Amino acid sequence: MLKPYFLKELGAAMKSNYKREQILKEVPNSLSQNEVELILNHFKNECALTGKYHQVSLDHFIPLNWGSTAHKYAIGGNTYANIIPLDRSINSSKNAHNPFIWFERYGEKHGISIERWHSAIQYIAEKHGMSVFEYKNRVYACYSEILAVRWITHVNSRIELGASIHFVDIRNALIMNLNIPVVVETLGSIETKNAFLDQQTIDLVNQLKAKLEKDTKD
Repeated sequence: MLKPYFLKELGAAMKSNYKREQILKEVPNSLSQNEVELILNHFKNECALTGKYHQVSLDHFIPLNWGSTAHKYAIGGNTYANIIPLDRSINSSKNAHNPFIWFERYGEKHGISIERWHSAIQYIAEKHGMSVFEYKNRVYACYSEILAVRWITHVNSRIELGASIHFVDIRNALIMNLNIPVVVETLGSIETKNAFLDQQTIDLVNQLKAKLEKDTKD
């Protein structure tokens, strides 16, 4: 009989595999073995961002769990254009982050040069038939929508449970540069929309916005 620890690990692995299978149903899933070989040959079986050749794995540059939203922006998925080989520690660190934000925060820590980063982005953008500028804009637009959906889903859930709008939720939205009125109007539940029409909530949004603007200037 398997011990409880191993049963837990097995359960987690099965859940992870199931989740991955579900995501692959939402996104383009066309990567072939021949394309994998083309990618590895292009990068000489080395990490695209460091040149290391030990412990290299295939990375979905746009994370798979960005799902159908990434597909809508014509990026992401399990495709030839979205795969690069990465050192496993970098792959693990990058995880589901916006890759451009991740590089700004952790690129230097992982020893990634600007030249290698630009070269990798150029490669990926070309595979998508885009300029680097266009590709980067697509990634940020997609990421903004993902953040908006996550935020409004959380807020809708709180409101449905009878909670009021919390200043932390508004502050988080402002920090993420979300257009609160547009997100609420587009994705908010009826209850959430009504809550954001309340004068106290309007005043709170304006106060927090003014404070963040002041903090930025200071």
